[in-house]
Amino acid sequence: MKKVTFMAPNITCTAFYKMSCLSLFILSILALPGCALLNHKSLTQRAIKTGLNTVHTLDIYSENNTIHALFSGLDRNTQQLSLKYLNSSDAGKTWLAAVTVNQGLLSVKKSKRGNDFQIAAFANKVLAVWQTQGGEPWTGKIAAALSTDFGQTWQQIASPVGDEYAKIDQGYFDITADKLGQFHIVWLDDREEAGDTQGLRYARFSGQKNDLWELHTDLEMTACTCCWSSITSDENGNIQVLYRNDKPRDMMIRSSLDGGKSWQKAKTAGAFNWQFIGCPHQGGGLTSTQANKNTVLHSAIWNGKNSSQGIYYSQSELGKDKVAVLMPIGDNSSASADIAALDNDHLRIIYTSGDFESKSVMSKASSDGGQTWSDEQRLSADGAEPSHPRIIATENGFQFFWTQWQENGDAIAIISELE
Repeated sequence: MKKVTFMAPNITCTAFYKMSCLSLFILSILALPGCALLNHKSLTQRAIKTGLNTVHTLDIYSENNTIHALFSGLDRNTQQLSLKYLNSSDAGKTWLAAVTVNQGLLSVKKSKRGNDFQIAAFANKVLAVWQTQGGEPWTGKIAAALSTDFGQTWQQIASPVGDEYAKIDQGYFDITADKLGQFHIVWLDDREEAGDTQGLRYARFSGQKNDLWELHTDLEMTACTCCWSSITSDENGNIQVLYRNDKPRDMMIRSSLDGGKSWQKAKTAGAFNWQFIGCPHQGGGLTSTQANKNTVLHSAIWNGKNSSQGIYYSQSELGKDKVAVLMPIGDNSSASADIAALDNDHLRIIYTSGDFESKSVMSKASSDGGQTWSDEQRLSADGAEPSHPRIIATENGFQFFWTQWQENGDAIAIISELE
């Protein structure tokens, strides 16, 4: 250890007092927890050039410092429903030009936020999933396309749902890729024609077996009819799914420890015992971290029970039924949450707050693995009309996305970050 000697010049008592106050102020700032320091970062945001006049759906997927984005809406040139893929290899600073995924492939059905079309990637492989026209005018059938050149060209692959269910609406899906490059999908459909519930289905795509989907499994026979589900894969290859149950209408988690071959019993992400007839159109966000060689599950969920309505953070350990942490994040107007983990300690939740006419995108951060959370921070500008925010973690930090209505009735896609 080097020995350091400080030489202090002659100073007056008044100067010494001012310097002491300044030193105390600096020390007080340095003593703030990491979450508080995050709130002093400057916020930047800009519109993404999607090639669409108006954006109907949005999805993002991160892989190290690469961001994959998928948008659907009206093409700026053709005015036809279109699916656009973009990627950024520098954590969102620059983007390649938009590529039309469905060019020469199955058509795109109009959808909306909350029933977003999905993207996932592994190395040079990128998988896009959307709804095409089903067997009836009001139904959407899952269509899928694979790119093996980082999203520059696309080939139609088989749908995970057979043609025998073409007249059954298939939606509210999510996809992810595991460490082996296999893709996993969950979706809702009512092939049993229950009417007031839907089945939560699962399938895996490995690119083998004639490019067909495999391991088809019914994860839940009585899921909420129109709440989006979330699926993730951790660094050990475990698969987790977050979805809303029917009775009660609480959020549940199911996990697979063998790549989707078998599934553990469902466990609650928050036991509110919310009894409700209808659909709240609220899913949740799910991510995972590692602690002492154990997988920790972190979810952002919405509860509709009047006495405790709003967004909650939930934490549990893989393989254990008990919820370790359950705490409110937003007020009773908070909704549409997502969550991401930068590392084992740093988490962020993004959500909306307020009514339709005065809605804002808000965020809270944790620097201790979800045990405590910062004050909320508004990300959207005054007067904005944002919808369904999303968050991802890159090597450079967190990135925020949402759609935002314009005065002419069109919606644009926004990317935002704290610098």
